[in-house]
Amino acid sequence: MNQTEPVLKQALGAQWSLLAPVIQAHYGLSPFTDEQVRLKGNMDRVSYSPIVGLLIPLATLAGAMVPYRGHNVPVEVVNRSIPGRPSYYWIRTFFFPGKKPFVFRSSMLCTGEGEITEYVRFGLGIRFNVIVKNGGLVEKDLGYICKIGKWSIPMPVNAMLGQSYVEETPISHVEYEMKWMINHPLFGETFAYSGRFAVVS
Repeated sequence: MNQTEPVLKQALGAQWSLLAPVIQAHYGLSPFTDEQVRLKGNMDRVSYSPIVGLLIPLATLAGAMVPYRGHNVPVEVVNRSIPGRPSYYWIRTFFFPGKKPFVFRSSMLCTGEGEITEYVRFGLGIRFNVIVKNGGLVEKDLGYICKIGKWSIPMPVNAMLGQSYVEETPISHVEYEMKWMINHPLFGETFAYSGRFAVVS
């Protein structure tokens, strides 16, 4: 893989060319640069189950989950690269009414053919298989890890939360819809958010 190519392109290989222009614009930043893209959108809903509610303080400490519920939540996103670093960085700011804006940060690396890993704090990451579907992007949960030095240690988070599924669907040359759902075989849907976003710069 060519690490100077966009992280998602490294993972998708030839499938990259099948992505709609808006999805390519979202993920097309070159690593090791100071490039960035800005998006604005609105989350139709942000929700989690009572079981996940018990884990929210720990998850928030790890920077791994949005700690509030809501509907029609404005969100601003900055994706960027950083000189000297191979990752793709996310800065998502949620504007829940009556609350201080919540910032959800993460970074993404290609960790294999057809695979990316998204990291939050303390080396906690979730591995995803990535494929193209009708010009959009689908990410399927491959399990959680904790990265300590050169070691990636599997973590049994799926047993508590369930399996994640993420999909981004192009709407126009500048807009797309996204959804992220976590479903547990016993507890049903444990976490979800969905909305529409536009690339603004």
